[in-house]
Amino acid sequence: MKRKIRFFIALLSLFICVSTIQSTYAKYTSSASANTNITVARWNVLVNTQDIKNNSDFSTVLTPTFSGNTNISSNVIAPTSEGYFDIVLNANNTDVSFKSTVTISVDANSDVKDLQFTKYTIDGSTTENTFSGTDYSVQKSFLATDTSKTVTYRFFVKWLDGTGETMDNAADTATTTSGKAIIDVNVNVVQVAN
Repeated sequence: MKRKIRFFIALLSLFICVSTIQSTYAKYTSSASANTNITVARWNVLVNTQDIKNNSDFSTVLTPTFSGNTNISSNVIAPTSEGYFDIVLNANNTDVSFKSTVTISVDANSDVKDLQFTKYTIDGSTTENTFSGTDYSVQKSFLATDTSKTVTYRFFVKWLDGTGETMDNAADTATTTSGKAIIDVNVNVVQVAN
């Protein structure tokens, strides 16, 4: 019996010794984990103070101005009258480069067909730009690093009467009952990638 106890103590001592040696010569092991938070670039484009990401119809914030003259009241359109409307594109809270295109045209449902876009100005400049043929569009590119990403376009429109008109006096008169002068304005903003 003593022999069995000695054998058991020897076996237990051997196990303790092996465990101690194993932990002494073990390789170093460790683990770690993490995640990263990357900020997503902002895309916030306003047309006449309206965010076009949330509402693409900005008709309610487009205000045409017709100053009138001694023969035509202000803020109405009639043959020979001239006026303008502004498009303010504000992308100061946008973190990417982009290209903008503003295109204007006479709507197919407009009763007044003789609307003519005569010129436009940029950012209140006194320099008047003219359109190339019947392409009534203006383009501008912005870089992500630009300190200001705002531009104001003023488009001038005239009810053409005389040379080049498509409507005669009878058609002009017929629009006064319930006619509408409708201009389509399309603002397209596209991110420039590389």
